Amino acid sequence: MAMHEADDIDGMCNSMHRQSEERWHLALTAARILATGGPAVGGLWLTARASGVRDRFLAHLRSLTLSGPSVRLPPGVTAATLGGHLDIARSLAEGRMAWDSGILATADGGMLVIPMAERLEPGAAAVIAEAMDTQVCPSLRPGPDRTVTRVPCRFTVVALDEAADQEEALPTALADRLGLHINLDGVALGSSVVPPVPPQTHDDWQSVGIADGVLEPLCAIATAAGHRSLRTLHHLSRVARIHAAISGRDAVGAEDAVAALRLCIGVEPPQAQPKPDQQAAPPPPPAENRAPSPPGPQEGEDGAEQALDSLTELLAAVEQGRIDGLSLASVERAARHGRKSGKGGAAARNARRGRPFATSSSPPFLDARPDLLETLRAAIPWQRFRARLRGGSGDAARLRIHKEDFRYRRRRHEQPSTAIFIVDASGSTALERLGETKGAIEQLLADCYVRRDEVSLIAFRGKAAEILMPPTRSLVSAKRRLSAMPGGGPTPLASGLERGLEMALSARRRGSTPIVVVMTDGSGNIALDGTADRALAGRQTERIARLYREHGLTCICIDIARRPRDSVTSLAGMLGAELHLLRQADAARMSQIVRTTMHRAPP
Repeated sequence: MAMHEADDIDGMCNSMHRQSEERWHLALTAARILATGGPAVGGLWLTARASGVRDRFLAHLRSLTLSGPSVRLPPGVTAATLGGHLDIARSLAEGRMAWDSGILATADGGMLVIPMAERLEPGAAAVIAEAMDTQVCPSLRPGPDRTVTRVPCRFTVVALDEAADQEEALPTALADRLGLHINLDGVALGSSVVPPVPPQTHDDWQSVGIADGVLEPLCAIATAAGHRSLRTLHHLSRVARIHAAISGRDAVGAEDAVAALRLCIGVEPPQAQPKPDQQAAPPPPPAENRAPSPPGPQEGEDGAEQALDSLTELLAAVEQGRIDGLSLASVERAARHGRKSGKGGAAARNARRGRPFATSSSPPFLDARPDLLETLRAAIPWQRFRARLRGGSGDAARLRIHKEDFRYRRRRHEQPSTAIFIVDASGSTALERLGETKGAIEQLLADCYVRRDEVSLIAFRGKAAEILMPPTRSLVSAKRRLSAMPGGGPTPLASGLERGLEMALSARRRGSTPIVVVMTDGSGNIALDGTADRALAGRQTERIARLYREHGLTCICIDIARRPRDSVTSLAGMLGAELHLLRQADAARMSQIVRTTMHRAPP
């Protein structure tokens, strides 16, 4: 028994070692292709945490691209610093306006490394994407005719994706322009052996041909895998041609097409478990150490037919989710582009914390401190003029800053949402409505857990309302509390609205966006003091409901009566809420209504 367990462990270790070596070999191939193609393939999307393996790969990539500079993008970069801007240090030292060419112009002819690219601001990503398309970057320095000057810049992007959460992803504008995607997770440090740097060769990959029999299946496979962008098709074609060029072939074959699929849209080999008696096969040699394969008779029409047959099988396997035993990771990568990242609540733009996104001349809040660099950048162009106004010399070293020069950094952060269910648990149909609510809450919690949102429940029955579940993201805790929810008795609607208002305002003070969901038939008959006075209960309900509108709370009113009632319509009008009719128990529809409202909740 112990011998079989030891054999299983050895087999697992051998499989992990082979997978680590194969991923590293694939990364080395991507580095060679990136060094050969340069900006023609856009760049490299490198998924890896900070480690020795990643540092070794980046060092090897720099050794292959010695002809140009390697610029690392600083954190918190803005669109103004990417292009040409006013250099404060030189301006203060020289006593005149000195302009910097910008980060993108500095990376001209080299490599631009973007650390933590999954947190790059969309505005900065758009500037980089425009520079990649036009090969020029804007400059804030005015031209002779007061026009915006443009500086040439042609660079290759290496985006380091260190996302710990699958919800975090590169901005779409940048990810769509990166032709290569490599994942170094799972690569052991011992497997990351760097081969000798090959001699400088000029691989004429542009002269490599690609037949229609290869190009058409490539397009079909990319579309079936979820990549419908034309840039992806261009990247597949170019990477396949470069791979054929560095392998010594004059035309793209099936091997080059499969390599392009693996490098561009993330096809990864499976984690197959070998038998204990099988020895691990040696890793394939790097592409640069392989002898070029001489063209054979299959390089003509027969080769195109073989490539067509091979890629047709790949297309059929992609549509089924498998490729000859290879598992597809490309569908997951494409889905990350379409998902909304971050939290589901409103974006607080004038927040005290969060990511900076702009500057303004007015403070975003009362005790905001001016941004020193932006204030100096706004004051420097006026120094000579202000010195002459005061009768001094224009070259005076004294720096004069006026009130209108103050600039403030504006920040924003995505707020979480809190869905507050206020449920009528009274009457003969309470069990049906409570069962429906339980199902809706459980469905919402599955989505709220990954979005860092919260769900709470207030049930009103008898003489007062009761908080059955405070705001939580725990699905286990919610099921435990929902299973013991009582039902039946009179309808203290005013008490339920009062408790919901208190919880909503408390959630807002905590920095969350409350979404109030009121489920009732509108027939409240118990006052706040617990007495059975329908008239008093109606006046109290109206007064509390109008407070929801005054505080600007987002509300949803669901009529759970078997027939629509005017009282629920009137209540929705006082709350300023959306009115929905739900005559039958439908937890899926209710959760969809609440989820849609949470995603578009106003600030």
